Amino acid sequence: MALDVLRGVAVAGILLANTFVFFGLFLIPPERAAAFSTHSVDRVVEFTEHVLVEGKFYSIFSLLFGIGFGLQLARGGPASVARFRRRLRVLLLIGAVHALLIWAGDILLLYALLGFSMPWFAKKDARSLLRWTVGLLATPTLLYLVAVIVWTLVGAAPAPAPTAPAGPDLPPEVFERLAAMGTGGFADALIGNLLFFVGRWMDLFASVRFPKVLGMFVLGLWTVRQGITTDLQSHLGLLRRWRAAGWTIGLGANLIAALAFHWWPYLPPSPGGLVGVFAQAVGFPLLAIGYACTIAIALPHVPRVLGLFAPVGRMALTNYLMHSVVCVTLAYGFGLGWWWRIGAAMTWVVAVTIVALQIPLSRWWLQSFQYGPAEWIWRRLTYGVPLPMRRR
Repeated sequence: MALDVLRGVAVAGILLANTFVFFGLFLIPPERAAAFSTHSVDRVVEFTEHVLVEGKFYSIFSLLFGIGFGLQLARGGPASVARFRRRLRVLLLIGAVHALLIWAGDILLLYALLGFSMPWFAKKDARSLLRWTVGLLATPTLLYLVAVIVWTLVGAAPAPAPTAPAGPDLPPEVFERLAAMGTGGFADALIGNLLFFVGRWMDLFASVRFPKVLGMFVLGLWTVRQGITTDLQSHLGLLRRWRAAGWTIGLGANLIAALAFHWWPYLPPSPGGLVGVFAQAVGFPLLAIGYACTIAIALPHVPRVLGLFAPVGRMALTNYLMHSVVCVTLAYGFGLGWWWRIGAAMTWVVAVTIVALQIPLSRWWLQSFQYGPAEWIWRRLTYGVPLPMRRR
């Protein structure tokens, strides 16, 4: 149950981060954002998102992905590796459809592609897995440090003085296409989404996202090797220590990162940006682990409260995809057209409302069916045999 609860909380947290993107806040002209009546509250929400949400819940989900693979391997032995690869190929297909036709902010493609490396990591011992975790999570900082040194040595223009962030720096024709997603029809949404898809993957490379995700995959596999996942009660001391580290060091590092990137842009490389990158490298995984440990420790004491997220977690793929369907319909021109028409605070109202509805809907669905619709498709295509959905 603990893994289902964690998965449900992670999906809800990912939505809190994604709503900023769903409604175009990453592109909105500053003067338009300043015109919202909620502007002062929006600023607080945005900063809170950077400190408490950004990067934390996809890190939890990445950790759970590694745990899932580790448990499959522990239960099924080497034979489970072939099945795991089939699952990844199906996930790759689902992710491609989601990213190209619905919403380019998809994470499933990235998970599927990186997941193919997990059988290689499964051959490593526990100590090697821990070293790989640290090395992977440190990679973005090391690469950024190299970029700062090179940028300085080649005599490039010095980084701009600290200043509040400006609007998006995009070619006018691209910006117009993306802006049309909120006012046009299906064709405008599709074209804008394809441009967004290209930009999204450029950003994944520029922000060195791959080792961040893979590092949490490997950490998840390590927790299974150590027996932590299957026997939480025997590791309560370790969980409490990681909870404390997350809420102190992790939270502090995230606060530093948010302040650093408020004043210094990520690019061009700069010493201020390096502070932000290093703080994120420490803060994102530590606070994510702190959240996960807090939930794992609290679950036996408040099972009715945290248990509400278990059905959401059991249908995590379905609920994640439904976030895109609902939010795209609300945001884009072929739907309600809320793109650039609501600020950060209202996007969180939307996110909380969606999660509040998914909790009872997921529970209701699972009373009659064994799997969520997307989970059933995933399993059916993986195993290639008839698979009953309705509970007997």
